[in-house]
Amino acid sequence: MMAAEKKSSTPNRPFLRRIVVTLGPLEEWRGKSRGEIVQFKSDGTLEGLRVTGTFQKTLMGMPQPSQISIYNLSRDTRNAIKGSLTKITVEAGWNNTDLRKVFQGSIMSSSSERNGPDIVTKLVALPGYGSLVRGVSSVTFGAGTPVSVAAQKLASDLPGMTVQGGNFQGVAGNIGPRGWSYAGATKDGLTRLGEEHGFSWSVQDGEVTAIGDRFMLGSYVELNGENGGLISIAPTLTGPMQIQSGVKIKALYVPGISAGHSIKVNSTLNPRLSGTYRIHTMSINIDAYSEAWTMDIESFRFPPGKK
Repeated sequence: MMAAEKKSSTPNRPFLRRIVVTLGPLEEWRGKSRGEIVQFKSDGTLEGLRVTGTFQKTLMGMPQPSQISIYNLSRDTRNAIKGSLTKITVEAGWNNTDLRKVFQGSIMSSSSERNGPDIVTKLVALPGYGSLVRGVSSVTFGAGTPVSVAAQKLASDLPGMTVQGGNFQGVAGNIGPRGWSYAGATKDGLTRLGEEHGFSWSVQDGEVTAIGDRFMLGSYVELNGENGGLISIAPTLTGPMQIQSGVKIKALYVPGISAGHSIKVNSTLNPRLSGTYRIHTMSINIDAYSEAWTMDIESFRFPPGKK
């Protein structure tokens, strides 16, 4: 049993938000569910530990590292989590709602430093890192094999990751008449298959997901500028002619939303940017003890007539 934790010196900020961090039981890639775990709860009260997090999500393979900071852990706990590749799960929600998983991955590094009266332990983590560096495949698929079947077979070679058919949406078509063979790192095989057959894959919260390039999940959440959490929306411009290729959105974080989901935006300040978009990348910034509870999204308008 770990030593009792010190209370955070951060003033009570009753934002009615909850963050729960669970470490363990083993390295993520082992896929086990038994063993010792350590759990930290952050709920904006004086009794809770302060936990802050910045989480990166993307449709394309491996995102940038996510960072989690935990305030005033005991020395025993700080020492216990120094081991690399420890599994970490972060859940978030409101006090009157269920918690939703924000992040699951492997700790890459851990360090502690003093910040005024607080000792801040900073964790750097990546989703599925242990699995991605260990996954090796040697496969051959005959002509006519559904691409979705091939993608799921490759994904099953990532140790500890969950592979479900429902997470492979819009992955269409069949392997060509010459068949398809691959031997090497599983992550590179998935990337090659996706480039050849028009889909993107990633590891999301312990599960392998794949989405067709012209497919978007059903409308997941609506954001508007009056009472629906939209903070700002601006066009993304590219090329010498500054042609709009998408939008950048800042909004209050909606627990459960992730890369690949669709969002419907209704902007009163920029009505021409209103529309439905697919989330390509997103950065989530949460803290139960401050006003930080936002998500920054890079999205592209859903092509008309496609689903």
